Amino acid sequence: MSERGKTTLAEETQEALKAVGGRALRAAPGRRGRPGGEESRARLLEAAGKLFARDGFHGVSTRALANAAKVNLAAIAYHFGGKQGLYHDVLRQLVDDTSPLVEPIIERLNAGVKEAGGDKRALGALAAWFIDRLFTGILGAEQVRWQMALMLREFHQPSEEFPMLLRERINPLHDAVARLVGAAKGESPKAPETLLLTHALIGQCMVFGMARTVVWARLDWQGYTPERVKRIIATLTPAVLAMLGLPPGEDR
Repeated sequence: MSERGKTTLAEETQEALKAVGGRALRAAPGRRGRPGGEESRARLLEAAGKLFARDGFHGVSTRALANAAKVNLAAIAYHFGGKQGLYHDVLRQLVDDTSPLVEPIIERLNAGVKEAGGDKRALGALAAWFIDRLFTGILGAEQVRWQMALMLREFHQPSEEFPMLLRERINPLHDAVARLVGAAKGESPKAPETLLLTHALIGQCMVFGMARTVVWARLDWQGYTPERVKRIIATLTPAVLAMLGLPPGEDR
């Protein structure tokens, strides 16, 4: 791991979390916006994301969407052509908003695997960095909470928008992690065993966000704090390294 990786991990993570929150379009309270206003479009995207995550596409009416966003009902058709178009743009916004978190992870993994050249200790350091960065990202930003719930709905009941999520968000991250897993196990990143381990590794991390209420109930927590996230990372990192057959890397 480079000196840059050692000294700026916390700073990079905080910058990514700020970017995820900052790029999210927030609904502002107040009077209903005119159908053509960009403010009404932004409020619809924000309100719709949370409602779709909670109730699903078919469980939310256009009137409920308009009321939650404090816009005229006609604004949905004006901006998005209807509820389906709004749902597409919500998922499109989700991909864009999570890019500041996910894209640097993908870039670091791809570069790190090449730099490691098969060195197990370097790969261990890279894997530990990945676990730290992913856990901090998915558990540290409130915006990610409803985004993960919405993606989970797509995983369980894929809509016509799922191929876009698979192509632009899921596959790029899984491919990068598969390169790490393949290098660690001495296998092709496209081998079935590699892909299964990749899914297991990412799943171990994601479950702490998607099933957070179970985690909180079992540990009698009221939520995630920075200290609790660090405890999760410290507990899971050795397990992931053992699964990959990697030694602990140098201090990050």
